[in-house]
Amino acid sequence: MGNPYLIKGPALISFSGGRTSAYMLKQILDAHGGTLPDDVHVCFANTGKEREETLRFVHECATRWGVRVRWLEFVTDLRSVGAAGRFEEVGYNSASRNGEPLSRLIARKQALFSTLRGRWCTEFCKVGVLHDFMEAQGFPRGSYTEVIGFRADEGDRVYELPRSERNRDRQLAFPLAVAEVRKPNIMSFWQAQPFDLQLRRGTGNCDHCPFVSDKARIARARLR
Repeated sequence: MGNPYLIKGPALISFSGGRTSAYMLKQILDAHGGTLPDDVHVCFANTGKEREETLRFVHECATRWGVRVRWLEFVTDLRSVGAAGRFEEVGYNSASRNGEPLSRLIARKQALFSTLRGRWCTEFCKVGVLHDFMEAQGFPRGSYTEVIGFRADEGDRVYELPRSERNRDRQLAFPLAVAEVRKPNIMSFWQAQPFDLQLRRGTGNCDHCPFVSDKARIARARLR
C-alpha cells in the first residue's frame, strides 16, 4: 500500500481548523516535501461563528508550515451567479467574526437551522462553499478528490459518508483512517509541537452550535 498522505491532484484538502485536520495537513505536507502540487488546494470555510482561537490556529498553521490556506465564506446559493459568485475569498484579518455568512444563509432560507431542520448550516456554509471554490478553479463536483480528516476511530463516518446516496458522485479520501490514526495519536503530536489550538477542552469550535451536547453548550456559555 502506498503512502496515504501522497495526494494526487486535482484535490481539495478540507481544513476544519481543528487539531485533527491540522495534523492531517502536516502529514500531507511532509509527504510532499513541504510543497503541495499546484492543483491541490487547502481550504478553510469560515461561517463567521468560529471562535477566535480557531482562526488564530488556522493562520498559525499556514504561516509556520508555509502553506497557502484559502479562507472562504458563503455569499449565496443562487445558481444564476455562477460558482465564483457564491463565495467570497477572505483572509485572517478580513474574515467575518460576527456570523455574517450564516446571517446571509438564514436570510436566504428564511429559517433557522436546528436539530430538527438539519445541518444545512454545514451543507451550505461549509461543504457547498468548498465545492463552489473548486468549481471556480475549473473542477466540477466529482472531478477531484476531497481529502477529509476522519480518523480510524471514526469508522462510522468513514463508512457512511461515501455510501450516502447524495455523495455517490464525490471522490472522498480519508488518509487518517487508512493510516490507522486515532485521537491519542493526534494529542501526542500536538503535545510535542511549539504551538497548539488554544480552545479549552469541551468548548468546541462553532459558537453556540445546536448540534453539540448540553454539556458542551454549558461549557461554552461559561466562557462568555
